[in-house]
Amino acid sequence: MPGVTISAGYGAGGSLVAPRVAEKLGLRLIDRAISSTVALQLEVSVAEVQQGEAHRSMAERFFGALTPMTGLGSTPVEPGLADDAAEFRDHTERLLRQALADGVVVLGRAGAAAFVNEPDVLRVRLFGAPEARAAQAARVEGVTEEVARQRLPEVDRARAQYVRRLYHADLNDPLLYHLQLDSTVLPLETCAELIAAAYRALPASAGAAPVRPWNGVAQPMVPDDRSSATRSVG
Repeated sequence: MPGVTISAGYGAGGSLVAPRVAEKLGLRLIDRAISSTVALQLEVSVAEVQQGEAHRSMAERFFGALTPMTGLGSTPVEPGLADDAAEFRDHTERLLRQALADGVVVLGRAGAAAFVNEPDVLRVRLFGAPEARAAQAARVEGVTEEVARQRLPEVDRARAQYVRRLYHADLNDPLLYHLQLDSTVLPLETCAELIAAAYRALPASAGAAPVRPWNGVAQPMVPDDRSSATRSVG
């Protein structure tokens, strides 16, 4: 089950690095657009999933599963949301595993948490200082740095909550990753080269030692902000 999962903060360049890695390795790329396939299977629209503009009860429950309430002292989670999260996780993971059979590069979608115990899947995190990521996002997206700085915490928070809700994992836990790169310091092309080299250096799954699973405890969550549904370079 060969593959690479790439997790990236907003502005870290994941949407640019992942395609280059796939190209270098000759693997298929699956990006965050996989949400549209899952949304179709679950009979909700992508807009309802990503923006929370739900008008049908199933969509409301579905989005609620992805954007949980705050931690201790928050409003109790509506009964059934845990089942919705499990359903979304299962659908997404099933699609990813089907693709992994032939080799794939996965951008986002909690890939590191989903495949933490797969020895022949390289798990990568792209990061950088917030100011540096905002500047890089502004250059790539063609927006002002002020706009990028406003988007950064919203997108980072949404991605962290996604991983935490579906896998009870901390997106920033170093145990989830084999390789972490500051993609605001290293050129993006260099990051792609390093990831490709690291993947080629992975031992074959038959001889690989089991990967240590993430055993942490989910922390209380911050309030959700659904205002950011833009496509980002992270």
